[in-house]
Amino acid sequence: MKVISTSSTSASAPPSGTKPAAEGFGELLNISGAAPRAAASAVSGAAGVSGISTLMALQGIGGPEARARALRKGRRLLDALDRLQLAMLGDGPTKRHLNLLNTALADQRDPSGDFGLDETLNWAEVRAAVEAAKLERASEPA
Repeated sequence: MKVISTSSTSASAPPSGTKPAAEGFGELLNISGAAPRAAASAVSGAAGVSGISTLMALQGIGGPEARARALRKGRRLLDALDRLQLAMLGDGPTKRHLNLLNTALADQRDPSGDFGLDETLNWAEVRAAVEAAKLERASEPA
């Protein structure tokens, strides 16, 4: 989604021609003749949303929710890799270990807003993908 910043803070221009209120409408508001324009001219235009952090928050990029999701994915990846490591030291990996790795890799991840966390998760995903590829290759009949 593309975000276009609208940082113009200029006041809106007053209307070029003043129209008198319709008779029925003026009677409901107890207005006789022309309405005073002083209060209306003092109102300025609303300022646009500014600041990159505000725009990112509106888009849902970063923030505590994205960081928590990234941490959960990282824990799943590391758990799958730890189980694989223990299996290699013991009886050997099984199809279950391959399924754990593939499940952990299948979850799509949005940027968390923390560069260090995102970089670490990228490395963990690469390591898990390599180990999954090794297990798939080893399980193929020769």
